Amino acid sequence: MAATPATARHLPVRWGLVAASVVVIAAIVWLRGHAPSFDDKLAPFVLPGAIGERVEARNFAVRAKRLRLAQAYRTPGPGVDGAPVEARADGVWLSVLVDVEPTREPGYVSAWLRAADGRTFVAASGDRPRVGNLNFANVQLATGLEGRGAYFFDVPQDALADARLLFFWGLSKPGDMDHLVEIDPGLDAAALQALRRDAQPLIDLVP
Repeated sequence: MAATPATARHLPVRWGLVAASVVVIAAIVWLRGHAPSFDDKLAPFVLPGAIGERVEARNFAVRAKRLRLAQAYRTPGPGVDGAPVEARADGVWLSVLVDVEPTREPGYVSAWLRAADGRTFVAASGDRPRVGNLNFANVQLATGLEGRGAYFFDVPQDALADARLLFFWGLSKPGDMDHLVEIDPGLDAAALQALRRDAQPLIDLVP
C-alpha cells in the first residue's frame, strides 16, 4: 500500500511579534543613518554669547564689546622714522573691540567671522592694520591679565548681515572637542544701517 504524505503543520502567525520586529529593524536603520560622523564626534563645543557678555571657555574668557566699520586705517610705519602706512580694505574693515583673558596659561586666542551663508573670514594679521599688540591676531597673551584690544576683519559688505564672531584657543583652527565661543553681534538690518552710517572712509591712528 502506498504511503500517504505527512500532514503539514501550520503554526499560527504571531502578527504582534512581526510588527515589533519591523519596528526594531526600522529603528536600527534610522539610528545608523543618523548616527554622528567621526568629524561630528570631534567637533568643538559651542559656547554662545552676546555683545557685552563675558564668556568663559576652557582656556580663556572673552567679551566682545563694540563693532566699527571703516574703509581704511592710517597707522605709524615700521621703525622710528617710518612713514605712515595705510591699510585699505578689499571690502570693508570690521573691527571688534574685545577684552580677552587667558585663564590657565599664556597663549593665543584667534577670531573668525562666519557669514550667514557659511563663509569664514580669519582676523587680519598684526600688520593690517599696524596697531602693535592692540591687534590680538597672533599675539601671545599673558595669563590672568585681561587684555584690551581688537580683531580686524577685511570682509565683503554682503558678509555682514547676521554674521557670527567665533573665538577659540590656538592659532590655526578650533581644537577637537575644545570650546568654541560664538558671539551673536546682532547684525540685523537696523544694526547694519547704524554701523554703515557711522563708518569712516579713513581712521587715522598716527599721533
